[in-house]
Amino acid sequence: MALSMKFEICLLVALIAYFIASKRVFDRVFSTSHTVIDELFHVPMGLAYCHRNFTYWDPKITTLPGLYMVSATFLGTYFDCNLYNLRFVNLATCVLNLALFASILKYVYGNNENQAKIVIQALNLSLLPPLYFFSHVYYTDTLSLMFLLAYSRLCFNNQHKLIILGLGACGVLVRQTNIVWIALVFGHKVLDIFIRSSRVYGNTYISNLTLSKSSVIAKDVDKSKLRRYYGLPDLFVALKYHVSTCFTTLFKFITLQDWLILIIHSTILISFLIFVYVNGSIVVGDKKAHTATLHLPQMLYFLLFYGVFGLPYVLAKIPATLRLMYRNKLYVIVLSAIALLVVHYNTVVHPYLLADNRHYTFYVWNRWFGKYDYAVYATVPVYIFLFFSLYSNLKDQNCISFLLPFTVCAFAALALQKMVEIRYFLIPYIILRLRFVRPSFQIVLFELLWYILLNVVTFNLFFTKEIFWKDFDYAQRIIW
Repeated sequence: MALSMKFEICLLVALIAYFIASKRVFDRVFSTSHTVIDELFHVPMGLAYCHRNFTYWDPKITTLPGLYMVSATFLGTYFDCNLYNLRFVNLATCVLNLALFASILKYVYGNNENQAKIVIQALNLSLLPPLYFFSHVYYTDTLSLMFLLAYSRLCFNNQHKLIILGLGACGVLVRQTNIVWIALVFGHKVLDIFIRSSRVYGNTYISNLTLSKSSVIAKDVDKSKLRRYYGLPDLFVALKYHVSTCFTTLFKFITLQDWLILIIHSTILISFLIFVYVNGSIVVGDKKAHTATLHLPQMLYFLLFYGVFGLPYVLAKIPATLRLMYRNKLYVIVLSAIALLVVHYNTVVHPYLLADNRHYTFYVWNRWFGKYDYAVYATVPVYIFLFFSLYSNLKDQNCISFLLPFTVCAFAALALQKMVEIRYFLIPYIILRLRFVRPSFQIVLFELLWYILLNVVTFNLFFTKEIFWKDFDYAQRIIW
């Protein structure tokens, strides 16, 4: 059987099984609760839009109306406009996300990987517990991810440029913070061009061969110096070379296709900057509760997210992680000192975190970080171990042209938010997970079972645990 046909059959089976199982969970969620926390704001907006009332706006809504616009495209015209169908938009989207994950992994691994393993990994990513839960309610996360995945997949080949532009714009319309991941694609492309265009004959920083500027061969790329991945020293070499040549080589090696894709990314980024300037904030409403605040421990909390949802990869890399830490003892000490200073001087607590007992973060904080004075310091060794574990899962598969922009973009997306929300960590984790060193079949199966277990526990708690607030006449439920 041809590999492409095997892949398509495996994917079709996974899509059908995923939809049937998810539809049953979806119906149970619908029968259990008709309002899940922020749906109190999202559902009326969705209903107004699919009834073609585009002037209605709830000042508590922080995101642009992309979710409601997509809902209105299908509901009210082809399907009834009601809560069930509003939520079903996300259920349908999560099935599309499974296909997109599979397409991306297929592109990354090609035909040199077991096709069934590629599909199982795509299934795992679709079952990532926080993402999977929000695929059953009317939130922005699932649709937001769909536009980013489709945008990224087309950017691999830089084809269909107008569609890339449209998908990027739609992603931002659904959730403004998606702009940082578009900036990641832009930064990755720029740095890749910047480094590769410096690998030419006549670059005295990488070769002893020096040629005249008028030499024909000096205009050719030095194939012997091109590699798939580059480190930080290569970036410094490129910077020194381009400064010494007044950046002439950089522009010489940018193709028309490069220019077009850079213009597309720039158009989205500049348009967003204009929006922020006019709006006065990145959020649309409830600006007082969502002001930008330096919150560096968010980067450390992201490592905890990786530790929980990347557990199979953490366990598989324990020996390699310990060896890496032993070989880099000075870095361990320095990073530990930095982490201790960060948690001591910059641990910030949002009032919502202390008051809202419908989220797991409430219980984590009140039973650990907020309960014991030493907790923020005692967790530092865990952060350091997970940092080296994450690096161990990435180091052989990545380039500085990705890692540097990712770090900057993750900082912008996480470390400037006062509120600790598990949903904020979803996209940065998924981006890194797609770039992990190729896992074994055993790890992939472990990941599948781990996610199924977490989802069973999560939904069981949602279905059985009721919390009553005096301001609501219906039971509240615990969610991610």
